[in-house]
Amino acid sequence: MKKGLFILALFSSLLTIILFLPFSLHLTDGALNTIDPLFYAWNLSHNADSFMGGIPAMLNTNIFYPLTNTIAYSDTLWAQSLLTNPIIWLTHNPLLAQNIAILISFPLSAIFFYLLAHYLTGNTLAAAIGGIFFAFSYPRLAQIGHLPMITSQWLSLYILSLLKFLNVGHRRNFILACLWYVLALTSSLYFGVLLVPATAVVLVADFLRNHELNLYKSRLAIILPLIIPFVILVTIAVFPYIRLKIEYPDIRRNLDDVTHLRASPVDYVSVLPTSLVASKILPKNTSEHALFPTLTVLSLALIGILRSKRKERFFIYTFLGIAFVSFILSLGNEQAFAMGNFSTGSLTLPYTWLYNLSPLFQTIRVPARFSIFVILSLSALAAFGIDHLLRKKKKALVYGAVILFFIEIWQVQTPFITIPPVPRVYQWLMQQPEPMILAEMPVSLFYHGTKMENQLEKNYTKLHRTDTYALETYRIYFSSFHKKRMINGYSGFLPDSYNKLAETMESFPSSYTIDVLQKIGVTHAVVHLWQYTDADRSDIKKALETMPLLTLTYSDDNDVVYTINKK
Repeated sequence: MKKGLFILALFSSLLTIILFLPFSLHLTDGALNTIDPLFYAWNLSHNADSFMGGIPAMLNTNIFYPLTNTIAYSDTLWAQSLLTNPIIWLTHNPLLAQNIAILISFPLSAIFFYLLAHYLTGNTLAAAIGGIFFAFSYPRLAQIGHLPMITSQWLSLYILSLLKFLNVGHRRNFILACLWYVLALTSSLYFGVLLVPATAVVLVADFLRNHELNLYKSRLAIILPLIIPFVILVTIAVFPYIRLKIEYPDIRRNLDDVTHLRASPVDYVSVLPTSLVASKILPKNTSEHALFPTLTVLSLALIGILRSKRKERFFIYTFLGIAFVSFILSLGNEQAFAMGNFSTGSLTLPYTWLYNLSPLFQTIRVPARFSIFVILSLSALAAFGIDHLLRKKKKALVYGAVILFFIEIWQVQTPFITIPPVPRVYQWLMQQPEPMILAEMPVSLFYHGTKMENQLEKNYTKLHRTDTYALETYRIYFSSFHKKRMINGYSGFLPDSYNKLAETMESFPSSYTIDVLQKIGVTHAVVHLWQYTDADRSDIKKALETMPLLTLTYSDDNDVVYTINKK
């Protein structure tokens, strides 16, 4: 088994590097796009900086001044920081740390799934191939620019430990299941929620298998002393979100968001535009909507279902159940199913009931992400199919299936953008003493700019004030170096107070906007004149020069910094 793990680790690592060329050669200065990757690089940098600073330092980031608990506006990435903190401390390069965390998730996902599949089948080769299927599946490839969701390696270990506990009842297995759950939860809040239905399926399958009262009594005796420590750990992990809910009682994802970000049946036959062969045959989609499980995995899973041994039936039914439940939940709150002239019209799906009943599901914005458990389950079933073929001495067929899988998922020219060195204005800010609180201009409401999709590959020097998302994520990323507090921000949650401030700042540098900044404690305005149109730039410069409360403090390449004087 150790030899198999070593070979799998080496093979999956080399495969990752080759698959993502040339991006894998630009880990120090490459970002997969200019929105989320820059934001998550900043997030990791904040975690590294605040690691020894106590709870307030961890929760209160430098963005969205004067708001607090701003780490809770998105995933905390505390689990990822276990790996990335040492990298950032050594290199001072959060982009490198993030890119390593992204790429290493592929071999880790393969290895951890291998452990699960080996427990299920007892077959080293079947487990290794199953690990490749899961690690390089479309639901994972499509999330490569989204650090929280690409870090899905913990899911296999959680399911493995849960199954082991239900089968043998050792305390260690339950403790490990709790540990893997907490690591998944602190990788992404989504995983904490997605694991609930998967766990429910496993428990129901186990209940249908066993009806012995004494068995449940013995399990309860093991679990009870560990429940309180587990609850404490989970409470610590979700404390920022609990505090956020207290501060904003009405916060929840509405069903309109769910409707736009659910999966559709077509998504399960859709591939990425960068797919070498499959994109010429199948529908193309991006991010949350490229979920094709591949014909290879589907075929092998079907063999596993139909040809499994009697003693494997519990596992077969369990993973079938997880796949089915996760598929239905990925479709979101409603769907219209059509074939030819027949259409069901819009049907309300179980997700709606769960949303109305459970606050957990009100935190989910993208039901399509349940697809990670669809592919995990299908990969497990495929491992059973491979095991059957190997027992029938059909190794050539297995290797042929692996080659077909690579043809189906192979990617070319994964897009990325080169991030420039820290611009001079931010280098100057790095040298300035605290306290210093910034407002970077221009700033606008996000939806007042162009579509986010049109900003994903924006070069820093080509930014315009209408690139509302990219403007802020670049600024946040560069704040990883100068560390100054700022009113600017980007995240999955935007408080009304920020939106009102951003809307007000659209008329900067009016006297009213300067007055607002002064009242909330902003000390400096950083104005990127080159991000305005030529016509606006002239008016902005004139207004800045004649504003009595502003003093020019720094000027270079159309980046100017003004001190906001006290009245």
